[in-house]
Amino acid sequence: MIKYRRLTKEDHDWLKKITRTFRHEEVSDTKVETILANDLIRIYMASNDDNVCGYVLAYVMPRIDMGDNMLMIYHVFVNEKYQRKHIAETMVRMVIDEAKALGMHYTFLITQANNAPAHALYQKLGGQLHEANNSVYYWYGSGKPQL
Repeated sequence: MIKYRRLTKEDHDWLKKITRTFRHEEVSDTKVETILANDLIRIYMASNDDNVCGYVLAYVMPRIDMGDNMLMIYHVFVNEKYQRKHIAETMVRMVIDEAKALGMHYTFLITQANNAPAHALYQKLGGQLHEANNSVYYWYGSGKPQL
């Protein structure tokens, strides 16, 4: 059974497994502790027993004006073995819902213009394309960005 969650400061082993599985790198304990202690970095994951099925990496971006923070989704990856099981959809929805619940101004991500499956997913999740850049999707929380 696939389980979904946001990583916490105690999830050293999971972050190392994510990095090994998707980035093909070993990461130091110091780096893991630094990442997991940073409240501006959000990592969400899907797992099946001890296997990482997918992850989303997002960054909280404080605004310089009086508006609420923004959330940028930076990576969305699903292990090939677990694709076509709605894992990316569930994780991204989880991120968007949490950002809205926290009152973030909006959540956004940038994808490649030719990535049709990603575009279909983000549209299915209610993402709105940026008026001037058709590779940027927005989910509005506390407000619509000024263009």
